[in-house]
Amino acid sequence: MKNTEPHWKTDFSVDWEQTSFITRREFTRFLGLGSAALATGNVLMVGINATRTETTRPRVEISEVDSIKPRGYKTFEYPEKGKHAILLRHEDGSLSAYSQRCPHLGCSVFYTEEHNQLECACHEGYFSPRTGEVIAGPPQRGLAKIELETINGKIFAIGGGEG
Repeated sequence: MKNTEPHWKTDFSVDWEQTSFITRREFTRFLGLGSAALATGNVLMVGINATRTETTRPRVEISEVDSIKPRGYKTFEYPEKGKHAILLRHEDGSLSAYSQRCPHLGCSVFYTEEHNQLECACHEGYFSPRTGEVIAGPPQRGLAKIELETINGKIFAIGGGEG
């Protein structure tokens, strides 16, 4: 008696009675439930983030305005000990403060009065003293700005900086 089955059935034999198949309906149900679970997770994450309260930064007295000459600077620690920052007084008397941590690789940034710019010596990154934005070099982002407030001739850091 001649075997009438194609040769692939004998080469790749499958016991169809013992094999469990997933129907299109089951697969579609799985995709729908999986998508619903992911959507629920996203909604929960949004809800959790919406209920978070932003931590307030401490109010830190930095210096008196008159103690910093125009185009001068003062370093301080903000928002906590070990987080170095720099306060700049511009020629017109306005003030700016930034984190001294370069956003490129975390090296210290310093002010050069002769070039009137903030510099990162590690990879020659240069920042504007007015805005903290990148002038040249590899950093992709500007320096973290620190919010200032002046009361009765005293300068206070009130927010911002690196966290």
